[in-house]
Amino acid sequence: MARVLAAMLMALAFVQGGAVDSEEDRPKGARRRARERALATQTDEDVAKTGCAQLGGDKWFSDAHGELFQVKQDHCSITFALKTKSGAIVEKRGVVRGAKVLMEPPFPEGTVLGSSVKFENGATWERKW
Repeated sequence: MARVLAAMLMALAFVQGGAVDSEEDRPKGARRRARERALATQTDEDVAKTGCAQLGGDKWFSDAHGELFQVKQDHCSITFALKTKSGAIVEKRGVVRGAKVLMEPPFPEGTVLGSSVKFENGATWERKW
């Protein structure tokens, strides 16, 4: 009986201490790296074929604040809608040249890196699906 109680207390301590990984951190390890390599290869193929990375279509991104949005792309021109702090929706325009993302000011220049777009100011768009 004491061993069962000790095992239960130890399991509870692991769960509370965060020793057991949550599912939201997946994919990890080799699967995550393989996915990143595949997306980087896909981006390189898009640049070779069309001259620019493809951000449009059925791809959804989350911005630096965690808001989901979808990019519309016509050849190498992109548009997307962003919410301001007041809740108004503003449409932004830009151009993709190779793996570089150039937006209307005040957006800094960004670079497509696998499944994300990283901007010079440290902000990141993460591809969700």
